[in-house]
Amino acid sequence: MSLTLAQIRTFDSIVRLGSFQAAARELGLTQPSISQRIRELEATLGTTLFLRHGPRVSLTTEGFALVDHARRLLDDAGSVVARFRERDPLRGLLRLGLNESFALVCLPDLLQRLEAEYPNLKTAIHVGDTAEVSRLLNERRLDVGIVSLPDLEPHVHAQPIGINQLGWFAGCDIDTGRRPLSPVTLSRHHLIIGPQSARLYATAMSWFSQAAVTPPLVSMCNSTPVTIRIILAGRAIGLVPVRLMQEHLARHEVRQVAVTPAMGGHRVSLCYQASEFGPKLQQVLDVIRSLIAERRVFT
Repeated sequence: MSLTLAQIRTFDSIVRLGSFQAAARELGLTQPSISQRIRELEATLGTTLFLRHGPRVSLTTEGFALVDHARRLLDDAGSVVARFRERDPLRGLLRLGLNESFALVCLPDLLQRLEAEYPNLKTAIHVGDTAEVSRLLNERRLDVGIVSLPDLEPHVHAQPIGINQLGWFAGCDIDTGRRPLSPVTLSRHHLIIGPQSARLYATAMSWFSQAAVTPPLVSMCNSTPVTIRIILAGRAIGLVPVRLMQEHLARHEVRQVAVTPAMGGHRVSLCYQASEFGPKLQQVLDVIRSLIAERRVFT
């Protein structure tokens, strides 16, 4: 025998009103139906919940222990119903998929603003590359995503939000000369880029292939912060988003390597489930857009 919301709702009504008879009136049921639900609930839990004193009842110790659990279950059930009736992803859990550039620059501020506006909102955050976030959006496992060059199915809508400019960076101790480096010249250095599943890898390899060059020493790392640490340590020249290196450039911890032809960037989109779109979700999208503008994440 399994626990049901009907049993929990009946239990809560009896606790609030003090009798089976009053609960029957509130729920529009007969008193025998109320008694049957409680017997089934007690059988499922293996305990006695009420002591009967004529028409009135009192809670046993186990009954008191159930009160908070019951009310949380009913609150959660109400949130689920409201979430789907109102198509409001801000009730309950908001699932976000982010590229590393936005996550590293804006995520703390985004969480602060969402918490201020929606104090009961919980978030589930997935930071990943284009392939990962696109797949999760397509599988409806994310509500909102920030993705570079997304590969999306029709049920996911995308709005352009800018370009994530890319650049090659080297530690200050690495001598790359004064002139812009060609793919041939740059390929003589130890390089580090994202993994093969990342758009960054495809962009780097395309840049070299246009000059008919295959760099012999390319390391891969799926973490942009770790890649940046490797660059700062002077262990390799890396291709990363320019915005993530601005503070390091300002502190003279790193140099941007001039190259020819110049590196471009990735078009970034703000993506969401079309079925979820409404005024509440639009508020989240507006907060994200304002943060991108304030922090100048993308150009």
